[in-house]
Amino acid sequence: MNDCSVPPAVRPAAADPLPLELGPGLSWLVGWVNAVGLTPATSLIVGSCMVMSVALDALWHLLAGWPLSTRSLLIALLLPVPIAGLGVGLTLRLIVALDRALRRAETMALTDGLTGVRNRRWFMQQAGQEFVRARQQGRALAMVLIDVDHFKRINDEFGHQIGDQLLIAMARTCGETLRRTDLFARFGGEEFIVLLPETGPGDAMRLAERMRLAVQAERLHEALPASRRITISLGVAAMNAATPTLDHLIQVADQALYEAKRSGRDRVHTRPMTLRP
Repeated sequence: MNDCSVPPAVRPAAADPLPLELGPGLSWLVGWVNAVGLTPATSLIVGSCMVMSVALDALWHLLAGWPLSTRSLLIALLLPVPIAGLGVGLTLRLIVALDRALRRAETMALTDGLTGVRNRRWFMQQAGQEFVRARQQGRALAMVLIDVDHFKRINDEFGHQIGDQLLIAMARTCGETLRRTDLFARFGGEEFIVLLPETGPGDAMRLAERMRLAVQAERLHEALPASRRITISLGVAAMNAATPTLDHLIQVADQALYEAKRSGRDRVHTRPMTLRP
């Protein structure tokens, strides 16, 4: 939100979840292999194959009416070792490697590549669940939208690389003021978003003010002159019984942010209460 003359836009709906999973059976197998270790897991499966091979050989001789021989039992015992050992070992390695690759891909898909915080897709998924839970259980919930003041001017004056580093530092500073239960993400451009579970409007305003003061007090980049303060504007919205959807809650927070920037920036705003520096 670089231009406060442009009214806030309605946010798009939440993104669909990522279809990155192995399925319940393979997921259980991966969990078991990670718990016991790859080599012990392979040994256990190969040992089970050896026992089954001997049991099937004995059953076959019994049904056919043939006498059991030591040679037959040894063949039944040793035959699965090279076959099962090689096949099971390679298969388990591939499954574990695939699971790790999927987890890395999912993490990358849900993480902002610049700042390292979570991205919009992750936020909309998690916030949607929190919104439904708050509605069903009648619990408090608040939203905070954060925008870096005059960010376009900073990019134009000092370059986009400095601007990117400012976003990284600002995200770290804001994240350090939040609680473990709060959801924090980059929402797009120089805009960040926070969902505050179990938080009413007053506490949400106070937490937003702590973020504003933390960013104001921090020198976010050495290339900027000491006299150049980096500030943020914040819009706060608290859910109530009349809040129909998560998108509506975000829209109200966006309107509050728009009013904070229109009123002079470097402040926290919510309807009808405003905290000024």
